[in-house]
Amino acid sequence: MTRTDHADGDADLVVHHGRVLVLDEHFREAEAVAIRDGRVLAVGTARDMLRHAGRRTDVIDAGGGTVLPGINDGHLHLNAHGLSVPPFTVDVDKASIGELVAEVRAAVDTARAPDAWIRGRGWQELRLPRAPIAADLDPVSGDRPVVLDDFSGHAVAVNSAALRRAGITRDTVPPSGGVIDRDADGEPTGVLRETAQDLVRRVVPSFTREERSRAVDAAVRILHSQGITSTTEPGIDLATLALYAEKARVGDLPLRLTALLSAGTGPRSLRDVLTGYEPPHGVDPRTLRVAGVKVFADGIPRFRTAWMNRPYLDGENGALTIDGASPEEQIANLREMVEIAARAGLQVGTHACGDATTDAVVAAYARAGRHRPPADPRHYVIHCNFPSARTLWTMARHGIGANMNAELLHLQGRVLESIIGSDLAEYQWPYRSALGAGVNVTSGSDAPVVAPHWLRGVMTAMLREGADGSVAGEAERVTLPEALATYTRTVAWQDHAEHWKGTLEPGKVADICVVDGDLLDVAPRDLPDLRVTTTLVGGRVVYERARTTTATLAFTAPRTNGHACDDGEKCCCRVSEEILR
Repeated sequence: MTRTDHADGDADLVVHHGRVLVLDEHFREAEAVAIRDGRVLAVGTARDMLRHAGRRTDVIDAGGGTVLPGINDGHLHLNAHGLSVPPFTVDVDKASIGELVAEVRAAVDTARAPDAWIRGRGWQELRLPRAPIAADLDPVSGDRPVVLDDFSGHAVAVNSAALRRAGITRDTVPPSGGVIDRDADGEPTGVLRETAQDLVRRVVPSFTREERSRAVDAAVRILHSQGITSTTEPGIDLATLALYAEKARVGDLPLRLTALLSAGTGPRSLRDVLTGYEPPHGVDPRTLRVAGVKVFADGIPRFRTAWMNRPYLDGENGALTIDGASPEEQIANLREMVEIAARAGLQVGTHACGDATTDAVVAAYARAGRHRPPADPRHYVIHCNFPSARTLWTMARHGIGANMNAELLHLQGRVLESIIGSDLAEYQWPYRSALGAGVNVTSGSDAPVVAPHWLRGVMTAMLREGADGSVAGEAERVTLPEALATYTRTVAWQDHAEHWKGTLEPGKVADICVVDGDLLDVAPRDLPDLRVTTTLVGGRVVYERARTTTATLAFTAPRTNGHACDDGEKCCCRVSEEILR
């Protein structure tokens, strides 16, 4: 950072020597951006910005890279992301059952307390030959309980000790929408899917408040290293909200967080949540704001638990996860939940992967708007994997948004083709169709399901290529400006915050991400190779990537040094370990 002359009223900071993408609807470009009091003062040519610089003005050289608004991950579980990496959780994303079991054995051998639970996360059923079961885990765990989340959060594998503590036997009936995997003799294998996971989770000890606080810090540092300055977190409980509020009050939450409270599985649970909810006091709503509630309506296509109009290739249709003894009763309860939230003036985001679920959710949103129209609620469908053309038209007509997941599309490519068929494999997460229908589309990583890597998401939205090189839906490709908008301007709309964040227009908060290459000139396939060099929140540098040359920039603004993510997915683990030493 360098300094120039400064007079009262001039800029506190100027970012220059880069291509500035304002990311407004006209996709305007500039050469530099001036910042004062945490807001964008002006954007324009480098010459124009000189008149805003004075003796006390700090200057950041973008190094010929791209300067754009801070990234807003539209679907990210902040606390869970921090808790998903060591030292809190063992990484069990392995290619074989033997490797997975070896990780569990190592965790058992190094566990300090004799009765401590072994927690792991990351196994993928389509990567492994099958899901890990209790018979695999028992020989290395003995009486110590083991609970291993799959990568998606929709299934858990446990050992026999955990089954016993949860009281799960061959006679246990799963809750609505849940599945207990059983062997040929009818005994539970240790794999629990969807709502059946709650049978075990209710007996797993919670992380301490100190652990959760440290995990939030770790997650924020990871996000800053990726240029992410805002997140939208769906489905938090009141204890997590209290933790966020406490950190925000003391200035220990350097991130903008819009949250949806977890609504539970039916009208009764939602009423209980709203009865216990009190808006955070003494907190800047631009740091932490509760926008509404999240409803969890079905499962995921990978497990055939997303509710589909037409059966999967094996003949199953999946099911709703809402309380109720029949689909009709579940839909009635879904409608009531939406109406309860609407009457309270709250936004609703609903997890809906299957097309039948999306139809039901959109109908419930439209119905609530007709009966008691709230003021611009901006309800949205979370995931929205397979919306029909008719449903997309209804969404656009009623101002219903779609939160899609290009980063998940990159992970799976066409791997689900054997489950959903070729037509749906081509259509999944239909960005182009949704935008063409006039739907406001946002993007989110769903971290910790996948690491939050928005540049990879932008590439995938443009090319529709999976990690394995397969192409899933050329017709659904979008342009670079359209993809970037789903991570910036449109997420601000989803958060009811487009008047103060999401673009680099004068007057908006100076949340900025600087990337070390020209996004408009680089080939889309090379976008994930670019690195974030600097991240600012409210005009303050919160991350600076370590440089390998001797010409380093000396930032005088208060900052927290981050960790350069140079080695792919393992970066997040290394960052958290460094923070928690």
